[in-house]
Amino acid sequence: MASTMSRNRKIPYTRRIQYEEEDDLDELDANDITISVPDSAKPPCSKPNGFDVIKDGNEDLSLSITSKLLKCCCGNRCWKITESYDKSKFPHPFRFFDLFATIGSILFFFYDVVTDVFLAHNYYSLKRWTEFGFTTAFIVFPMLVINLKSLRWYHLDYNREKGKGYTSCIVWFLRVIFTFPLMIGPVVRHIEYLYHGCKSRSASLKDKDRKDHYKHMLHEDTDAGMMRMLEAFLESAPQLVLQMYIILTETPDDGLLMSIIRPVSMVGSWIGVSWSLVSYHKALRASHNEEEIGLSLCGTIFYYIWRACEVGPRVVVLALFASQFQFYMLIAVAVHWAAMSIWVALQKPEFYKKTIDKIVFDIVIGYVLIFCFQNVQSGHTRYRAMLYYFVIYAENLAMLVAWQYITTQKSEWYYFAALGIIPGGIIIHIVVQLLYYKCCHPRSRDIVCCINPVQNYNCYQSVCHEIKTNEESKADTGAYNGQTFDV
Repeated sequence: MASTMSRNRKIPYTRRIQYEEEDDLDELDANDITISVPDSAKPPCSKPNGFDVIKDGNEDLSLSITSKLLKCCCGNRCWKITESYDKSKFPHPFRFFDLFATIGSILFFFYDVVTDVFLAHNYYSLKRWTEFGFTTAFIVFPMLVINLKSLRWYHLDYNREKGKGYTSCIVWFLRVIFTFPLMIGPVVRHIEYLYHGCKSRSASLKDKDRKDHYKHMLHEDTDAGMMRMLEAFLESAPQLVLQMYIILTETPDDGLLMSIIRPVSMVGSWIGVSWSLVSYHKALRASHNEEEIGLSLCGTIFYYIWRACEVGPRVVVLALFASQFQFYMLIAVAVHWAAMSIWVALQKPEFYKKTIDKIVFDIVIGYVLIFCFQNVQSGHTRYRAMLYYFVIYAENLAMLVAWQYITTQKSEWYYFAALGIIPGGIIIHIVVQLLYYKCCHPRSRDIVCCINPVQNYNCYQSVCHEIKTNEESKADTGAYNGQTFDV
């Protein structure tokens, strides 16, 4: 499956990398914003049949019945049932689907955190100090990291806006308080995304203001997705492995309450990891790349199933292997982490210019690659994905065979469940991923089924890094590299 995305189009992970270039673009198109309006929506001299006149301050807006305006929580008429957007200016408009998906992200965030806290409290009540310590650590440490990171982003934003008066002091105060010490930075980002999304559709605002809100909406969506993905891989994924390990190795009977709250918490962690990948993928498709087509509802569903069937069996097999081999599992994971980090470095991603930032980036992505595939290079990705999944599937099956050979719990219910989940998850993952690219990918019609691996160094550029001509290298000087989504 081939990537049709322009290789010269670069996508940063957060908006801070592109600030200087954004400022230059703002000066060019600040006054070049057009939104087409049907002639039938223009105000007539009098109220004809089939039109309603809506008062808005000193303005009379005449709108057809098929283009009625709906009130929004922000106090403006934000939603038009039918309206014509200039796709060059609003290529990814805020939709009802985005509204519901964001509200779902907020609810799942609280669901995941609250169930984990309740689980830690139960371990404390049962005086199981080791379980309580690890469960609490996997709650507190990730929350500190992501909220301090969000606070750092706010500091950069504040320095950029200093003296311009774009944001009031009370807003900055509320951002800081809710981010730290209240530790709900991702929720704040989601709420700001909803606010700017609604404002970007407000018919009572000027075109320039709507464009500003639209840009802020895309930025906040990317930042919120980035934070949720960090939280998922720092908290939800290891928490899921930990709780499964405890179930497989514990001897005491903790009672009915624990047998209920622990699976509920684990389901929340699994959903959190899978959905964080979907939301960040959706945000990156919309942000910083106006030519990209957003995910449809069908594409979102298939992408979620793909990621859920990729992460779920991986977590299960890590927990099974750890239950029998304990610290040997940590050695295996450490070797995998190091190998993936080196592989990412060999692909020569150029998100950051400083060497220390590049090293940190390689290590972080290497950690994510313990659980699932993440692409960090432009161009065709199918061979890179094939190499990664070959390694992951081989590891999963080898760990499963080793656990099945040595375990003495072959009469337990989870023995047969594990033998079905790991191979079954692999099959479902492959099938759903192929269906996604064939039927639901935004550019599925442009994806070529067969690519010559030798022609134009396709295989080498996918597994290692792009080979650029001198002209391409000069054109990309000063640009930031990015993530593509096609294989």
